[in-house]
Amino acid sequence: MPLHPFIYSIMKNILLIGASSASSIALYESYKEKYNFIRLSRDSTYSDVQNFDLFNTETYFKLQEKIDGLIYFPGTINLKPFDKLEVNDFQEDFNINFLGLIRILKFYKKYLNDGASLVFFSTVAVKIGMPYHASVSANKSAVSGLTRSLAAEWAPRFRVNCISPSIFESKMSERFLLNEKMRERVNDKHPMKRYGESTDISSLINFLISNESNWITGQDISIDGGMSTLNR
Repeated sequence: MPLHPFIYSIMKNILLIGASSASSIALYESYKEKYNFIRLSRDSTYSDVQNFDLFNTETYFKLQEKIDGLIYFPGTINLKPFDKLEVNDFQEDFNINFLGLIRILKFYKKYLNDGASLVFFSTVAVKIGMPYHASVSANKSAVSGLTRSLAAEWAPRFRVNCISPSIFESKMSERFLLNEKMRERVNDKHPMKRYGESTDISSLINFLISNESNWITGQDISIDGGMSTLNR
């Protein structure tokens, strides 16, 4: 396999898992002149390998050089009443949100440079009780716990943080934002009176993988328009 062209640059090499997500696309488009992004996705349009499968390490990008950051985007929004959720629903969500992350970390940890920054995704539903979020909040709680544990275990060599967003515009959330009435209802739930944009998320990721955040680790950072902390 030829060497990836990114490795010849002095810019940071950043691995994006789930690169077809809206926030990953925004990150790539906004900061591709700042970082060397290596993208993995089932959608070949956004991937540096073909036929990427999160659950098959044979399809992973085989790095030739070290990386300075890793962002794990895959997730689910499986909102149902608890009585409508089957055990398999919890298992499938767990596979994507948590075990997929574990597989990625097991495979790529040896490629991390000293000082590397890792960013995972939790959710606002872990911090406040929300109906119909039993599977989502349970699985993302595992990600939040893993973040703190690995941050402690891997410090000072690597930094590990996670982001807990409220709803923002993405492929996964589009069914909740189909029309103006639905968007207004979502906006009203947030003290800032708007739902998030993908660039809100990507700008925070940029900060967390930059040297400007090199004293920040073990944090679960809310980016939710004030929903998790403000009562208005």
